[in-house]
Amino acid sequence: MLGHMGKSLRVDLTSHVVTDEVLTEEYLKKWMGGTSLGVKFMFDEVPPETDWDEPENRVCLSTGPLAGTTVKGSGTIGVVTKGAMTNGLAASQSNGFLGAFLKFNGYDTIVVQGASSDWLYLYLDGEGHAELRSAEHLVGLDTTETQDALHAEWGTKSAQMSVYCIGPAGEHKVKFAMLTGDYGHVAAHNGIGAVLGSKRLKAIAVKRGKQPVEVAHRQELKDLAKLINDRGRSTPLGRDGSSFGTNMGHIPLHSLGALPVKNLTTSVFPEHAKFAAPLLRDRFEYRKRPCWGCNWSHCGTWTIKEGPNAGFSADEPEYESMVAMGSLVGITEPEETFILADKLDRLGMDANETGWAVAWVIECYEEGLFTKDRTGGLDLRWGNAKDIGRLLEDIATRKEGIGDLLAEGVRLAAKHEGGEAQRRAVYTEKGNTPRGHDHRAVWDEHLDTCVSSTGTVEVCGGGIDVTQHGIERVSDPFSWEQIVRRNVAVAGRRVFEDSLGICRLSACEDIQSTVQALSLVFGQDYTYEEAMVVGRRAINLMRLYNLRAGISAEMDRPSERYASPVLDGPARGRDIGVVTEDMKRLYYELMGWDTETGTPLPATLAALDAV
Repeated sequence: MLGHMGKSLRVDLTSHVVTDEVLTEEYLKKWMGGTSLGVKFMFDEVPPETDWDEPENRVCLSTGPLAGTTVKGSGTIGVVTKGAMTNGLAASQSNGFLGAFLKFNGYDTIVVQGASSDWLYLYLDGEGHAELRSAEHLVGLDTTETQDALHAEWGTKSAQMSVYCIGPAGEHKVKFAMLTGDYGHVAAHNGIGAVLGSKRLKAIAVKRGKQPVEVAHRQELKDLAKLINDRGRSTPLGRDGSSFGTNMGHIPLHSLGALPVKNLTTSVFPEHAKFAAPLLRDRFEYRKRPCWGCNWSHCGTWTIKEGPNAGFSADEPEYESMVAMGSLVGITEPEETFILADKLDRLGMDANETGWAVAWVIECYEEGLFTKDRTGGLDLRWGNAKDIGRLLEDIATRKEGIGDLLAEGVRLAAKHEGGEAQRRAVYTEKGNTPRGHDHRAVWDEHLDTCVSSTGTVEVCGGGIDVTQHGIERVSDPFSWEQIVRRNVAVAGRRVFEDSLGICRLSACEDIQSTVQALSLVFGQDYTYEEAMVVGRRAINLMRLYNLRAGISAEMDRPSERYASPVLDGPARGRDIGVVTEDMKRLYYELMGWDTETGTPLPATLAALDAV
C-alpha cells in the first residue's frame, strides 16, 4: 500500500484489550487520514446523543499519507473526538514526532474507546507490539514531568520515543484540558484532554519504529519536498515564521487592531513592541528543537538569562499562549508571560480558552462584579501575574469556588453568573471561544469560529493565498459579502491539509504542490478538485453529526461582547454584530445548506459522496 500502512490500532480501555484492524486502500484514499478519517470513525461509531464523557465516545488519533515521508514537518497527528466544550465534534492537530512514529510502527490511526477503572497509558514498542500499562505512578504529574518519567522508564530521548499525555487539568476533567506531547506540542481545542481524563488514559508513548512508508516516486517526492519548503520559507509569512516562529504575529496583528487586549475592552496595547519576536529571541537564550523532518527555527526552548528567574527554561510559547497570558490579561512583561505560558502547558490547559476565562474574571473583578470572597482571596487585577498563576492552579484542580466555575469554560461560567457578568464574556453559543485574535477586526475568522463544527476555525486562517483557488483577494476586509464568498471558496482546503499528516506552516503554502506530492506518493494523478472534495466531505459530515447531536443553527452565533463594536485602535467603529446573521445566512446558502437550519441539503451530500 502506498502512503498508508493499512492498519488501525483499536484500544478498548474497558476490557484492557488492544487489537489490530485492517483498513482498505479504497477506504483510506477516500478518507485520507487526520481530521477526515477521524470524523468518519466518529460518524460511524459514536451515536450523536452520546455525551463527551461517556465510554461510548471515541478518541481517534490519525496520521495521513504524507506522514513519515520526506515532506517537511511530516510528524503531525490529527485528533478527533466528541469534545467537552461543545459536546460536538472536536478536531485538533499537533506536530512533533507522533504521526511519523505511529506510521513507522505500521499504523495509520489509533482509535480509543471505553473507559478504564484505573489509570493506564498506551505503549508501542517500535517493533509492532502495543500494550496498555499501569499509569498510577504518573497520576498527579504535570505534562513535562509525565514525559520525563516515561522517557526515564524506557531509557529514551525525545527523538527516540514520542510521548503525549494529559496533565492535572485532564485528570480533573477541566473542559478545556488538552493533549500535550513532545515537549511543546498540543492538541488543544474543545477539551480533548478532558475526554482522555474521563477514560483514564494518562499518556500514549510510541517508540520510533522501522517500518518504511512506501511511496511510488521517492526521489521525485524528495525533490518536490525541498521545493515546497524553499517556497514556503521565501514568502513574507514563511520567512518570518521559519526564523522566529508564530510570535512574529504580535506586531502586524496589533497594527490591524486584531490583537486581543483586556477581554476586548480596548484594542490598544501600548507595550506590544516588547513582544516582537526578534526581541524575544534576543531577550531569552534560544535553543532550536524542531519537529520531525523540519528545518525551521519555529520550535525550541527559551532560558531566562538574568534577574530573579535566571536559569528558568521551558519551551518557547506559541503566539496564542503569549497573547493568552499577555495582552489578553493585561500582563506587559514578556518574562512573566513566558512563565505563565509554561505553567499552562504543564497543567495541560488550552491557552485560548484559559486566556478568555481569566480575562473575563479580571474584568468582572475590576468592575466590582466579583469580590475576593468569590475569587478565593485572589486579587485578580489586570497584570497581576502572581495571582493569575494561582488562579490557573485552582482551575486545573477544580478548586471549589472560582476554579471549579471556570473549569466549565467561559460560556457555562458566564451563563451561571448571568446579568452584567455574562454580557462581558467572549464565546459562541456552541461553547467555544476564539483563537488568539480580536475577531471583530478579522471577519473571516469571526464567521468561521461561529459556524464551524470543530470548536475552532475550520476553513480559513493562516494566510491562504486565495488566488490559488481562482478567485481575487478580498479588496475590503470589512465587506461582509466578500468575506463570506471567500470563506466558501476555500472551504475544504484546511481540512484536506489536516488529513495528510503534515504541518501547515512548512508544507502547505501552495495547494497545487501539496496535491502534486500526493500524486507522487500514490503513483497516479491526484487533482485539486479531488483534494477539495476530501475537505468538503468532512466539513459536511461534521455539520450533519453536530446537528443530530443538538447543535443547531441558533448556536452558530457570538456572545454580545464577541460581536460588540470596536471602541478604539485601527478598527475603531467596525461593528460585525450588525451583519453576523446576514453572513451566516449567505454562508449556509453558498455551502449548499438549508438557509434556516444550516442542514446540508441532500444534493450537497450526494455530490460529495458523504453518507
